[in-house]
Formats: sequence, C-alpha cells, structure tokens
Amino acid sequence: MSTTPESTPGSTPSTLRSVGSGGVAGLGAALFGYLVTYLLTSSTIENSTASQVLEALGSDVSTWRVVGWVFMSAHGVTTRFPGLFGTTSSANLIEGVEAFSPVLYVVPVVALLAAGALAAVVGGASSTRDGALAGAGTTVGYLVSALAGIALFTVSVGDAAVSPDPVTSALLAGVAYPAVLGTVGGVAATALR
Repeated sequence: MSTTPESTPGSTPSTLRSVGSGGVAGLGAALFGYLVTYLLTSSTIENSTASQVLEALGSDVSTWRVVGWVFMSAHGVTTRFPGLFGTTSSANLIEGVEAFSPVLYVVPVVALLAAGALAAVVGGASSTRDGALAGAGTTVGYLVSALAGIALFTVSVGDAAVSPDPVTSALLAGVAYPAVLGTVGGVAATALR
C-alpha cells in the first residue's frame, strides 16, 4: 500500500510548486505596485484642492483609497463616481488628472514581469513551458488583490459610492494583466537561464 498522495493529470508536485510560487509572486507584485504608486502619488493627493474640499465636507476619502483608484487606473480600470439624479460617471485618474504622470502605467507592467520571472526561478522552471506556467500563476495572487481592492477602495458618498469599476478590476487588472505579463516574465527568465 502506497502512502504517496495520488495526483491528478498535470498536477505534479513541481507544477503545484510553480503555480504556488506564482500566486505568492502575484500577491507580492500587487503590494509592490501599490506601494510604488503610493510613494509617487500620495503627497500630490494630500495637497490637492479636491482632497481639502472633501475633507472640509467631512468625507471619509482617505489618501490610501485614492491611491488605490490611481493604482487601478494604471491597469486601465476606471473609477466610478456618483453624478446627479442617480447617474454615474467614470474616469481614469491618470488620464484625467494632470498631476499624475503617465509613467504610472509602467508600474504594474514592471511589477508583473518581475513577479513572473521570480516565480519561474523560485518554482525551478527548467523549460519555457514551465516558466510560462509559473509566470501565469501570478494571476492567482494578483486576482485576489484586485478583488480585495474593489472592496477596500470603495468609499460611500451618501447613498452612492465611489469605487473602481468591478468588472474591469476583476477581468483586466485581476486576470488579463497578470496572465499576459506574468507569463512573459516567466518565459523570459527561463529562456535567459
């Protein structure tokens, strides 16, 4: 009688390790990207006229939440704002606010390429296929972060809310960005070894 656990096809221990390391790297990439965005934008946000007006009106808009909107905007995700008569409007804050540099679009790209490469190296990827799998694993951690961001970066304003668009947050920031960029990073790291 064998005591080794049965594995399903395609779920070898090295595959699971690759996906696991990718998930951790994806979570790390999201946290790193948010931190870099915070360092690059928080003083601009705190010193803005809009922030001072919202604070004077007693709004609960914290700097870290606005940084979250900017970080999600770096993925192409718009932030939804309540309008008059129950309408909503959406804006990409990097495009809509001159104080934010377009360089912010590079932050998630670099973070995810590095995360994919790190996942491939830590996961012990020995072929480009293994590197791609490890890099694609970043989607797991990054998606968790994107879904958490939808909740954490939502601010109630009366009966309405300001928040990142939930659909594009999940699909574009949470799935498409890490699936493509993490995979490219994993393949590149494996090919260069």
